[in-house]
Amino acid sequence: MLLVTATCVALMGGLAAVPAQAAPVSTDTAVSAQATAPESTLEDKVRAAAALGILAGDDLLVLSDRNFVIALWRQATGAEVRASAELAFAGSDFECTQWIKTGIHEAKKRDDINEIRDAEIARQARELKQHAAATIGIVAEPELLVQSYRDFIYALWQRATGPKVKAAALTAFGQDEAAQKEFLLNGIVTANAQDQQDRIDADQQATEAEKARLAARNAKANAAAVLGIVATENLLVLSDDNFVREIWNRATPGTEVAVAAERAIRSSNPADWKAFIDTGIYDANRRDIAIALEKKAAADRKRLQELRTKAANSKVHPTLVAAADIALAGDVDAVDRFLRIGQYEDAVLRQSLQADTLGSRGGYVRSNPEQQSYIDFGRPDPQPGDGVNATWKVVPGLADPDCHSFESVLTPGSYLRQLDLKVYTAASDGSDRFRTDATWCSRTGLDANGVKLESKGAPGRYLRHYNGLLWAADSSGAHNFDSPNQFEVDAFWRIHGENPATSAIQRRWLNDDAIRARVGNPVAEEKIDGALRYRDYPNARLTWSAPTGVKEMEGNILAKYVAMDSMHSPVYGAPTTDETGTPDGVGRYNHFAGGGSIYWTAQTGAHLIYGGIKSRWAALDWERSYLGYPTSDEMPAPTGRCSQFQHGSITWNSTTGAVTDSRNACAK
Repeated sequence: MLLVTATCVALMGGLAAVPAQAAPVSTDTAVSAQATAPESTLEDKVRAAAALGILAGDDLLVLSDRNFVIALWRQATGAEVRASAELAFAGSDFECTQWIKTGIHEAKKRDDINEIRDAEIARQARELKQHAAATIGIVAEPELLVQSYRDFIYALWQRATGPKVKAAALTAFGQDEAAQKEFLLNGIVTANAQDQQDRIDADQQATEAEKARLAARNAKANAAAVLGIVATENLLVLSDDNFVREIWNRATPGTEVAVAAERAIRSSNPADWKAFIDTGIYDANRRDIAIALEKKAAADRKRLQELRTKAANSKVHPTLVAAADIALAGDVDAVDRFLRIGQYEDAVLRQSLQADTLGSRGGYVRSNPEQQSYIDFGRPDPQPGDGVNATWKVVPGLADPDCHSFESVLTPGSYLRQLDLKVYTAASDGSDRFRTDATWCSRTGLDANGVKLESKGAPGRYLRHYNGLLWAADSSGAHNFDSPNQFEVDAFWRIHGENPATSAIQRRWLNDDAIRARVGNPVAEEKIDGALRYRDYPNARLTWSAPTGVKEMEGNILAKYVAMDSMHSPVYGAPTTDETGTPDGVGRYNHFAGGGSIYWTAQTGAHLIYGGIKSRWAALDWERSYLGYPTSDEMPAPTGRCSQFQHGSITWNSTTGAVTDSRNACAK
């Protein structure tokens, strides 16, 4: 019985397309045209073979990933392992590599608990190819049936004799997989029928009765091919009713083909038998395909939802969860692709681990090849690529697939592992000890938005930062890094995306509770203007420059600063203070790197003051002087410049440089 599933449709052949008028390239040449994918490691292959009880020798280890998959397929006995290998082999290089890394282990677990998933999908994929081969009288050997659609069509093109079948195969070879599937299901039937009719029509000596007999034989041969049967002479010489009865006997019980065949043989009308052979079996098969596709789509969606739930519960895969949500919101092809490829792509597995201890927030776990790992904030003005050493590929635990291993993106093949309670970024040596020490299991932390990571190699001990370094620690106090002080928060991690960057602004916002309460949450991304960085918050701004550090402005002072473009003024520039209350408790101010200041009170508003006028006001004891607060920005005066105050003015003489204060208003 032929059933085609969404997975069958989506399997990737990966060979380069060829022009429709050209002969197909050979399989070996076509494979070389595939996009290259990172190969698995020798350790990956050793573990994959060991899952089947095979000691991998050099003869296996030197194989490409694709050839390694088919080599294990030949030796595997478990239905799920064999089926998952078939699906990977018929897919892309990426799928072959991923099967070696994780797929074989997941399939072996399904075989152990007798859970059928890939076996049914692979069976349906094989039946599609059997049907196409049988249509042109070919009995397809097992290793041909596990080829990709493109490779399989190449084989049909080589073996076909009918010119219309060969031409249709050539066209399908250069098309996408959906078109290739359509060819194997329907196109080859149509092309073969045309070849058959052409042969009949070409026989000038045949009588009309002989032509009708040959057409009937061809119709039976084509109908038998729906079940992947290469019709023998004994089958072809059966009467129509006995032929239908034979189809009914061989069809999978309960399928639409079986039901339609039974309905036909219950009829005493020869026209009903012929209608089943000519068209009915194809209509019934299409209904079976539609039913199979619906079941597959529902099963895939359920599987993806389960994967998404597991990822969410792990607390270490927020990017994977987000990608799963996108796939779930998509169509059946989006779900299928995510299950086959998307869930394994680096982009959805790369995460970072941020410390949550006050003072260390914004610090990330950094790889330090072959040395003790640490947490660090990075540069105060992050540059592209700065966060790569804080990016980890979160993969199934090397010693326990229900836990996790953190592979360094900076040095692939190296993992966070504990050794003598210190945590290193170390290259795998392939040992059981290493795999255990490089495996960490999610545990409940301080809240639902983070996680604690228990060491598989040191049970009861958790990944902790202490004095900037990483440890497998508990709260026993047995060592300094086991100190119970702040243990719970030191061992609690918030998971973020790849290439994290903590600017000085972000670091202060995270670690200064008072400033965070004042400014609120960001309303825009951090911006760069020359040597100054800044970020806006509701009614506030945090700025940073290398000489001044991170400072805060808000409200009316910030509005004045922005309105006067003080950022680019040589007498203002970056603030050197947070907005601060004046000693008399009435006003507020910021000082700036260029020497200028902005002062504000509710009564006077915000005003700029700088240079000699500011120095004179400071010498008089600022707002506590008889002048009070400025009520104007500096303005032109007959002799130079002047600033108006609540109770007088200060004038700067541009000729003499003299600065004088007065109870009088600025001269005009």
